[in-house]
Amino acid sequence: MSTDTQAPEITEESSEQPREVPADAFPLDALMEMTLEPLRSAQSEEEDAQPLYPWERTEIPQKSFHDLQWPQLVEHLSNAAVSPEGRMLALSLRPLQKREAVERRMQEISECQQLLRIDDAPPLRGLSDIRKAIAYATRGGVLIGEDLYAVARNCDVAARASRYFRQRKVNAPYLGEAAWALDACDELRHALNHAVEPGGRLADAASPDLGRLRRAVQNHHDRIRAKVDHLLKASSMATHLQDDFFTVREDRYVLPIRVSSKNTVNGIVHGYSSSGQTAFIEPDELITLNNQLRWSQIELREEEERILAKLSGMVARYSDPLLRTMDILAYLDLIMASATLSNQLGSNVPELTDGALSLKRARHPLLWLKFARTIAGEEVNDTVPNDVRLDEEKNVLVVSGPNTGGKTVLLKTLGLCGLMVRCGLPIPVAQGSKIPLFRGIYTDIGDEQSIERDLSTFSGHLTNINTFVNKTDHASLVLLDELFAGTDPLQGAALAVALLEELTTRGATTVVTTHLESLKTLAFQSGAYANASMGFDLEKLTPTYTVIYGLPGSSYALRIAARLGFPEQIIGRAKGVLEGEEHQSVEEILSSLEDKRVEMESEMRRLEHARREAEANKNKYHKRYNKLVAREKDMVHDQTRKLKEELDAARNLIREKIAGLQKANSKKTKTYSQTELEKMRDGLSGIDSKIQKAKDYTKPPKTGPKGLVQIKSEDVKEGMDVYAHSFKRKGTLIGFDKSSHEAHVQMGVLKIKMKLADLYYPDEASRRKHQSGGGQRSGSNKQASKSSGAGERMLLPQTSDNTVDLRGMRADEALEKVELFLDAIYAANLGGAYIIHGHGTGALKRAVRGYLPSSSYVTDFRRGERSEGGDGVTVAFVRSN
Repeated sequence: MSTDTQAPEITEESSEQPREVPADAFPLDALMEMTLEPLRSAQSEEEDAQPLYPWERTEIPQKSFHDLQWPQLVEHLSNAAVSPEGRMLALSLRPLQKREAVERRMQEISECQQLLRIDDAPPLRGLSDIRKAIAYATRGGVLIGEDLYAVARNCDVAARASRYFRQRKVNAPYLGEAAWALDACDELRHALNHAVEPGGRLADAASPDLGRLRRAVQNHHDRIRAKVDHLLKASSMATHLQDDFFTVREDRYVLPIRVSSKNTVNGIVHGYSSSGQTAFIEPDELITLNNQLRWSQIELREEEERILAKLSGMVARYSDPLLRTMDILAYLDLIMASATLSNQLGSNVPELTDGALSLKRARHPLLWLKFARTIAGEEVNDTVPNDVRLDEEKNVLVVSGPNTGGKTVLLKTLGLCGLMVRCGLPIPVAQGSKIPLFRGIYTDIGDEQSIERDLSTFSGHLTNINTFVNKTDHASLVLLDELFAGTDPLQGAALAVALLEELTTRGATTVVTTHLESLKTLAFQSGAYANASMGFDLEKLTPTYTVIYGLPGSSYALRIAARLGFPEQIIGRAKGVLEGEEHQSVEEILSSLEDKRVEMESEMRRLEHARREAEANKNKYHKRYNKLVAREKDMVHDQTRKLKEELDAARNLIREKIAGLQKANSKKTKTYSQTELEKMRDGLSGIDSKIQKAKDYTKPPKTGPKGLVQIKSEDVKEGMDVYAHSFKRKGTLIGFDKSSHEAHVQMGVLKIKMKLADLYYPDEASRRKHQSGGGQRSGSNKQASKSSGAGERMLLPQTSDNTVDLRGMRADEALEKVELFLDAIYAANLGGAYIIHGHGTGALKRAVRGYLPSSSYVTDFRRGERSEGGDGVTVAFVRSN
């Protein structure tokens, strides 16, 4: 995926009606019971009891899971989980029995896919399996510090996850419902975080006495070591010491004394070295100090055990919500792991049908994961996608073609997609794909030979097929690879035709790969069968791995053998054998059809190239046409402007003549000339109206922000309405200095000096009215100033008081800071806030803009202008108090 592609922001939906979980959706509790059943079974096996929730066994045999490599796929799924229980659920993922359960699971995973693409991942890391610890505490046991710390961490994860999904419930209602019952057990969580340090050590503040007792023990250690150091350096001990160090035996400080001096040094003997040359003696000078240390240690241990017992009792009291929360977090971890894997595979949710099968650009998931890599920032993959389709009126798809051409991969791709859908997982296909919800999936793939069971290849296949043929119906998918290839071709083909007819009668959807010629012709004999073949490049002697529908495929055995230099006499003899058995005609038909298909594909490529050239020419001429139209409009606009100037000159001349005649003394001349000239003026006014319409119609494209037109110095008039771009609001021009091109603008109660280049007409109507002479004049400043501020609030320039910087923060702590900052902005009545989040990965920006619509303080918000920091800043407008 290109890094230039911008994913749609999830906050776009926040302005729409919140999505809700439909009332008829599959119950969440029931789905969780089905999903968590492996956890229950594992616990029950440990306790030698029956599972808490009985499991309705699936009709899919274990061999199908093995043939389709399901264990390898769920291994990838488990690697995406972040908790021990999530990994266990992934490894033991089982098919769901009801369509509604499958649809709900897919909706949950789809929501999580969207979150993982454009938002922070759900905060589920740090979970531990604490079920045994909870059970032990419930039975009255005292937990160690490490267990209590694990409980605290799980509660912290629950708190973060609850807050995460609550904030995104509008866009992820299914996940929001799943997380709604999360209980962080706040009282227990705060108590454990206060009392237990990372690693499980009790904090000094865990009780009023614990810190004092620890200091007392340390003080005793210090006094004893000081005394020991004095003894080691005393001259009276020099001849008795074996070494110049001390050691600790039975929690008491002792000195290494030579055995020959053991009766000379008074004290208690605590043992001897392995060589027997050293006696470890506690001198009389240390006995009292060691006793004091032991008493302090006993008091400290008792205090620690009392604290651990108290905290363990709290864990026991909260056992039910803790276990319930563990279930929900394990379930959410499985959903997140499924979404992670689905994004790696490019999976989509298909439409579940009652019969139609149409998988668009289907990929084998294990091959896709194997060959995925990144080159120059682009994700590439050598896996060839293929469409897998079977019309509703057809039951059997016969796939033929050369060896190693991809027939078995196509078979397994369909089977894995069927299994994934049954388990509620999106599948690696393009959008718009359709697939039935197969109740039974039966496979006969691979070599069934078994020396231990005395089975040949043919016997093994027969034995396997016999286990499921009578179980198939319209809700079954049967996948048969190289059907009956291990026996006589004629008898094997006859048996294969009979088996396919039986499966067709039962209504099963069947896909079979074969080299048997008689199976390739079935589609020409019955409407229930369809042909498909795997492509092969005869020039390069390599498969293309693309499926071609409607035509059977040749094995190309003789062509490949000849191309590889096989002896000509053997090739010739083989052709003679085929001619004698009247098989050459079928091969010739297939060869002819293949040649026609190649010609058709070549013609289609030529037509596609011609279509693209036509599209390119169309776009090129369309651009030229638009340029000509724009140029013509500009020319008309210039001519109209010149005509308008001439009209203005004529109007001024008429006014001058009328004024001159009015001053003249001749009444006759005055009346005559004035009447005549007034008629001329009326005629010109009609022309003026027509020219104005032409000017409006042919005016050049608008420029400036929001399509506004910049005000020129020759058009400036005091009292005119203006739009100040840097302040994003309207005002009234009350003064203008032509020498410096600085304008004085009244905006509400503020008078601001700014460059004329920052001023625009408020709208197109104001511009036309101003240029036609209808703009405001001086003397109307007061009224203009009053009207310009009506119904609009002032957003002050960016300062440290109305700006908050969130860069470097995590999304949850950033939102908490934004909430407090908006509260302060509202209290100070500043009107708005500048929120700096930067660009980065975009997660922080999406979190902020996703939160603002839900804030009671914010009336509107927008991205920052270039002068304000661009898209790395969000400007929020806050209501007044």
